[in-house]
Amino acid sequence: MKLTNYEMSRRLGQLGQVLDRADLIGYAAARNTRVLREACSEYLQMQDALVRELGEPETDGEGAETGAYRLDFASPNFPEFARRMDEIAPIESEIEVFRIRVDEAIGKLSGTQLLELDWMFED
Repeated sequence: MKLTNYEMSRRLGQLGQVLDRADLIGYAAARNTRVLREACSEYLQMQDALVRELGEPETDGEGAETGAYRLDFASPNFPEFARRMDEIAPIESEIEVFRIRVDEAIGKLSGTQLLELDWMFED
């Protein structure tokens, strides 16, 4: 399967909702997370570096910095972040996702989850 950096990053986010499962669905999610992270690691590293460069330090409820950074859509730096990410977002990689039969997930996942993770299931 050929996916862009953007698509792989988005799918990583989708897998997060089932990653803690201790069944075949969780196994498939973990395996696909590893494959996707490896395939788009440079993209994710660039994203983190740009958030640190263009974003602001996060603070806790008392105003102390947490060590994390954030970059809001409303930030004046966000258009620069988006421009730089858009240069590498469409780069494609060939990956092999681990698929499971959809009947393994029916009754275990919500309809919304089934639709969102459709790329991981086979009939």
